[in-house]
Amino acid sequence: MAQEKKQSFMKGAAILSASTLLVKILGLLFSIPLANVIEPGAMSYFYTAYDIFAIFLMLSTAGLPVAVSRMVGTAYAKGRKKEADRVFGVAFWLFFVIGLVGSLVMFFCADQIAGFYKNPRASYCIMALAPTLFFLSVMSAMRGYFQGRSNMVPTAVSQSIEAVTKVIIGVGLAVFILDRYDPYKWALDALARRPGPTACISTGIKLGAAALQNNAQMWAAVGAITGVSASAFLGLGYLVFYKLRQRVRDRAALAGDMSPVTPGKELLIQLVRFAVPITLGSCFLSVLDSVDSAVIMDRLQTAAGFSQDASESLRAMLGHARKFFDLPGAFVIPIANSLLPALSGAIASRDRRSVDTISSVSMRVTLLISIPASVGMALFAEPICGLLLAGRPDAAAATAPLLSVMSLAIAFNGTLYTGNAILQSFGRPVMPVLNMAVGGFIKIALSYLLAGIPEVNAMGSSISTVASYFVIMVLNSLCIRRSLPNMDSFLGMAFPILLSAGAMGAVSYGCYWGLCQFLSPRVAVLPAIVVAIGAYVLCIVVFRAVTYEDVVMLPKGEALARLLKVKKKPRPRHMRPKPSRPSRLRHGR
Repeated sequence: MAQEKKQSFMKGAAILSASTLLVKILGLLFSIPLANVIEPGAMSYFYTAYDIFAIFLMLSTAGLPVAVSRMVGTAYAKGRKKEADRVFGVAFWLFFVIGLVGSLVMFFCADQIAGFYKNPRASYCIMALAPTLFFLSVMSAMRGYFQGRSNMVPTAVSQSIEAVTKVIIGVGLAVFILDRYDPYKWALDALARRPGPTACISTGIKLGAAALQNNAQMWAAVGAITGVSASAFLGLGYLVFYKLRQRVRDRAALAGDMSPVTPGKELLIQLVRFAVPITLGSCFLSVLDSVDSAVIMDRLQTAAGFSQDASESLRAMLGHARKFFDLPGAFVIPIANSLLPALSGAIASRDRRSVDTISSVSMRVTLLISIPASVGMALFAEPICGLLLAGRPDAAAATAPLLSVMSLAIAFNGTLYTGNAILQSFGRPVMPVLNMAVGGFIKIALSYLLAGIPEVNAMGSSISTVASYFVIMVLNSLCIRRSLPNMDSFLGMAFPILLSAGAMGAVSYGCYWGLCQFLSPRVAVLPAIVVAIGAYVLCIVVFRAVTYEDVVMLPKGEALARLLKVKKKPRPRHMRPKPSRPSRLRHGR
């Protein structure tokens, strides 16, 4: 039973991880061309809109999908299929109303919201993102339902549809808008260079050309965000179609289910009661990033003495760094999404062995992904930024130091998602909120102090990010240990992975340094990354960072375990079957 649950969990995580890989690659194909085509000032409008959108998105989609997934997973573990469908029905209409209200607020209050963040020119981007909130809210109800059934395919396919269409429509609209403005700007520039006009007229024409260019950049950012809304609509269309087909296939199974069904009102109360703490926790991180951005913009102008344009440019550099910082951590989210229904079902079934096993595997896989990503991103921040921002060398040079420092928090950030899912599965959703509140206070306080120092400026946000996520990781680990005293030791799992990541960093950076003697850094980093992957795989085997059970879950896992000479460890004492007790009756009685 434990093996089946673990296979289901690993299969779901593998499906979502594969789709996430595709989504992140396509996400790069979306954001990187924009960063190279659109100027930093206009990209600051783009990132400001996204920060604000993230708050509304978390309010409408963060806690409720997790609650839906958990309740559906628990209902299926108990064989109550009709109740699982009732949970979806209640959640769907709740998400519909919340998403609609959030979209309307975001659209009609765009000017006031942009003004609060001291970036008033971002209002049109905020309005363009408003419909996306409604589409994603409804999608979240469906994804939570399917994930609760341990079916990760609809989520994976809808994410892929979103990513592909976002690149095609968003980048296409941005390039189209800039191309339409270019002839007018070229004509004004040519007119200003003619010898006929006076200096005053020539200056006026140049100012007109600059204003036209700024206007074009702003509308290009709006066009890119319009592509995001269109892609969300197409992703929702696929999920609706899949759910209708699923309903037809489930008709016979639902007709044979005679188990009692909880009333809708009671299910709604359970959903809200479980979702509110999770929503507050998830929303807290988004609010934290937005408040941090507002604090940075304010302190750069009022304390550090930077102008509005210079502050917007630094805000764009910080946005680039955060975008790259989020890439490795996003691969951990599928693990948390797959973990919650599997672990909730194991807890509902009182399967202690499965609970310990699933929790240990999920945390180990999280560390296996996040620790090397943290080391690699910190080491190669400069060539990575140079490669991804090749069209903006000045922006790449300014982004690299921010990313190098911020990357130290990738490992801490990765454990946050998995740790939160474990605590939520045990019905302790309030603890992650309190832990994040402590880390959030540290982040804002440090950003306020450091951003006001001219020599530190935007780097203050990177430093505060590392400090806050480290504190949250420590607090979450202590809470998990209290709920799962028999789970594998966190430090015991992390130490061999740290050794492997350190060896990987030394080998790959040596390779990179050697290649730089013959190639440009932007080219040399690509083979260095390939070497890093190979060295890391070898090191995690040598340092025994993975267990036999982890390898067996992979395709052809047993053959791979024999090839890598990964041996099966004896079970811990608490997991061994208890020997039968001898009879108390003496012989002859």
